[in-house]
Amino acid sequence: MKKILCRLKSPLVWVSIIAQIAIIIGLFNVEISDIVKVIGAAVVEICTLAGVLNNPSDKDCF
Repeated sequence: MKKILCRLKSPLVWVSIIAQIAIIIGLFNVEISDIVKVIGAAVVEICTLAGVLNNPSDKDCF
């Protein structure tokens, strides 16, 4: 449990969580054009990748 709480303190983990929520909301919004959805999905996935690759237990490294 302590390890999970340590990871939740990382801002990149929260960026990753918010990015996934944004992509889910974007999938259900039919008023947005396809090109905007593709660009948005790419940005969100890059943010998610940054959150997944983050190691919050090591403050010296990404």
